[in-house]
Amino acid sequence: MSNAGLTSGFDFLFQRAGYDISYSLVHYDPKTSTHLMAWVAGMVNTLAFAVVAILFTTVLSLLLAVMRLSHNFLLSSVSLCVVEYMRNVPILVHITVWYVFSLTLPSVRQAFNLGDVSYLSNRGLSLPSVVWNYSLWPSIVLIVLWLGLCFLMQKKVPSKGRRRLLMLFTTVILILSASLMFSPVVSISVPQLVGFNFKYGWTLPPEFIMLIVAVSTYSASHGSEVIRGSILAVSKGQMEAGLALGVKRNIVMNRVIIPQALHSIIPPMTSIYINVLKAAALGSVVGFMDIMGTMGGSSLNITGQAIECILIVMVSYGFLNLILAAVMGRFNNAMQLKGR
Repeated sequence: MSNAGLTSGFDFLFQRAGYDISYSLVHYDPKTSTHLMAWVAGMVNTLAFAVVAILFTTVLSLLLAVMRLSHNFLLSSVSLCVVEYMRNVPILVHITVWYVFSLTLPSVRQAFNLGDVSYLSNRGLSLPSVVWNYSLWPSIVLIVLWLGLCFLMQKKVPSKGRRRLLMLFTTVILILSASLMFSPVVSISVPQLVGFNFKYGWTLPPEFIMLIVAVSTYSASHGSEVIRGSILAVSKGQMEAGLALGVKRNIVMNRVIIPQALHSIIPPMTSIYINVLKAAALGSVVGFMDIMGTMGGSSLNITGQAIECILIVMVSYGFLNLILAAVMGRFNNAMQLKGR
């Protein structure tokens, strides 16, 4: 590096970034914010994407698995076609297709009206948002007091029925006191069309939405096979015993089969969740600024600190994935079948 005239170090993190981030959940100003703040914005975007995409992946995986195991020929066939198509096409192709689809959405003035509270257009999905009218501190104090009372009741009140009654009573008191003393604590801001864009509310950009849709559907096609295989691994006698007792099939599935299958579902689903989180790096293809798009893209090109920027990206993704693996490991231990 010295012979090539390349500088090293992390001093560039405190220099002005100078580039724009199309969507950021934290305050970021390209004129004043540093590269370190750009990394924070990318980190928060990555976390937001990972949380939403993992939730959608879990729900879609379970839905596709149950549809595939259904005795209804139509549901089973639809699930089979969706899974086979989604998992055999590269994820980057899915992202590109969904992004191109987002470009065909109508303009703001012809946006799809979703119940007069949400609107879908080529600018993204505009949703109602919560606005705090007063300081958060009174609400936080009330919540802390309520949690303290609940904890004391769990320790001091011996009867379970009395504990529930007292918790219900304190909850009602909490709500009444908040409504009387600090009303209104929150208000709902509904998006409104002003000029050529929606004002107020909360707008999710099309890059963020389509990336979630593409990654969630692709990952769910793999997750559904994991869940289906784990359910089929449970002895058929469990279902037959439940049906012989007169219990409905869906109740046996929810209360008996799936809880037993969880111990073999969680480990492979952890790998799928980790892949979902890493797929955020592909968002730079469609303009979604995650860690890779900010630190590994724009900051790297501006500063030329390639080794340092890529090292920050690697450490950031490694840190997030290790946390996710640790959380899923704790959950896996809690769901394991306990021996005698």
